[in-house]
Amino acid sequence: QKRAGYDFLKIHPGIRREVFDSLSAAAQRAGIRLAGHVPLDVGLERALEARYASIDHLDGYVEAMVPSNAPVTAAESELFGLNLGEHLDTTRLPSLVQATRKAGVWNVPTQTLMENLGPSVSNEALARRPEMRFVPAATLSEWTQEKNSILRETGSSAASAQRTLETRRKLIRALHAGGAGLLLGSDAPQIYNVPGFSIHRELEALVAAGLTPYQALETGTRNVAVFFGTSGQTGTVAEGKRADLVLLDGNPLTNIRNTGRRSGVMLRGRWLPQAEIDSRL
Repeated sequence: QKRAGYDFLKIHPGIRREVFDSLSAAAQRAGIRLAGHVPLDVGLERALEARYASIDHLDGYVEAMVPSNAPVTAAESELFGLNLGEHLDTTRLPSLVQATRKAGVWNVPTQTLMENLGPSVSNEALARRPEMRFVPAATLSEWTQEKNSILRETGSSAASAQRTLETRRKLIRALHAGGAGLLLGSDAPQIYNVPGFSIHRELEALVAAGLTPYQALETGTRNVAVFFGTSGQTGTVAEGKRADLVLLDGNPLTNIRNTGRRSGVMLRGRWLPQAEIDSRL
């Protein structure tokens, strides 16, 4: 994979610990980084030790807050821990943040995906979102079935899922305050996350978690440049940098929803007015 030009391996759920250890050692020798999910058999501590480039979905953190004597099995803690809310020991949160910063591991929370999965928002309400008009009916049906399946398989109660979501918000806020890097991502086109639209909902979710609008915007601009080492060319609007920017008709620092009020987009120096974008849509 390294010879083919890939620069990281995305880890998926379900990998056994001994396989992960072998894979991690081989990747380290090849100089290719790991990123993505944290398999249950691997756990957050080992993932941080392996120095993931980034962890998706805050994977592994909720599970790491479950005491060893909790009445829940590994199989029951799948699917982002929505059913683990009543078992979480949030006093572990500061040490997890400290370990993350020390390891230099970044996180892509995809909080809006988790909010979509929770039982507090219905499939009907999600399907009524304006951006769903761009989604094929078959895809909408698949998303509905998938969400129902996840809630059924995990046995997530509304109270349990709500506590998990609240804990995730605390974690996002604590990671930022503790100096552990955050990056913007919604995991589109996953469940009810429409590409191009869901990223604005993710910005709202980050602000709802306690970040300021400026800090939320940094996760998709300056932070990305720092992560990729491209701050000289991207990440901020400055003379000499690549001409990628969005011009808004409202101040996002006073209301993060103003990121959706576009006058137009500059893409590598080409101006796309909002009327053209609407026409293409």
